[in-house]
Amino acid sequence: MLEAARRHGVTTILNPAPVPDTTLDLWPLVDYLTPNAGEAARLSGISGADRPAPEESAAALRTLGVGTVIVTLGEDGAVAVAAGETVHVAARRVDVVDTTGAGDAFSGALAMALGERRPLADALAFANASAALACTVRGAQPSLPRRADVERLVRS
Repeated sequence: MLEAARRHGVTTILNPAPVPDTTLDLWPLVDYLTPNAGEAARLSGISGADRPAPEESAAALRTLGVGTVIVTLGEDGAVAVAAGETVHVAARRVDVVDTTGAGDAFSGALAMALGERRPLADALAFANASAALACTVRGAQPSLPRRADVERLVRS
């Protein structure tokens, strides 16, 4: 799929969960990679007793050919490492009921925001707000927020 997307000029987003045990060689086909901190450490090959900083893992993945690496950090937000920029976006504080679906909400909102050509920091803020709202409702599908609710949280 990534090869087909590349041939047709389509932007690609890969959430690498769960991380496979085998080595991946598709990095140059990935425009946006969205691992969590543990996945980023494993994929970058620099994990060990001392987990590397998310920025360090992201930078290592970029050297393998990924365009932009966005490391999700749960309640600590997200950090993106792209060509010439590192963007930190704080998480939105909410009363957490259930984290099921938060990653899916983040990924979907990120794809939408990037598709609208929002700047990276704005896309991350939108995705973080979507993930935060997903945590306020029990269940996966029921927790996926509506766009208007995400926009309202971003503006607050």
